[in-house]
Amino acid sequence: MVNTVKVTPEEWLEAAKTALVEEGVPGVKVDRIAKAIGVTRGGFYHHFKNQQDLIDRLIKYWAKSNDMLPIMSGVSTPDEALAKFNELIDRLIMEEDFSPAFDLAVREWGRVDKAIQRSVDKVDNERIKKFTQLFLALGCERQEAPIRARVFYYHQIGFYALSRHNKASRAERFAAAPIYLRILCGRRYADAVELKAPKWA
Repeated sequence: MVNTVKVTPEEWLEAAKTALVEEGVPGVKVDRIAKAIGVTRGGFYHHFKNQQDLIDRLIKYWAKSNDMLPIMSGVSTPDEALAKFNELIDRLIMEEDFSPAFDLAVREWGRVDKAIQRSVDKVDNERIKKFTQLFLALGCERQEAPIRARVFYYHQIGFYALSRHNKASRAERFAAAPIYLRILCGRRYADAVELKAPKWA
């Protein structure tokens, strides 16, 4: 039975997101999404001009709502950088504010759509800039920070692309996180952790 309750634009976008993740690009069709949420397609046109408008807004929704990094404003010291790395680990492992599945689905879409790939490239560059800021705050030199940022980011994207996040429990991932951070972040991170550690008599 078709639902007569009005569906908000945000609900349409969430339904489109689910369709993309579960079915891939073919799932992002107005008729299929309307059927999934139990409404007629007529309600769609109260919020969107056409399917391309839905796609454009879905990609903007992905870029805004699925940010890998926590807010970076005001991060300038090693202590602040360590705190942000800890927030980052929670965000990536708990997957409460970041969905790897949504991220990978958009990336896969970008392989066959140049306009979406441009959006992916823009988001990647913005994320790498944030990681660079994080490494600068950690104390890395200006030439080193962007390289470390790219290594860290490319590793994380590859981690998801290979589905490694599905092959270990959250407890196992949290236990391994400090080792990954020491390897990926280098001496500056180890030094900052050492300075922050309590000194027992």
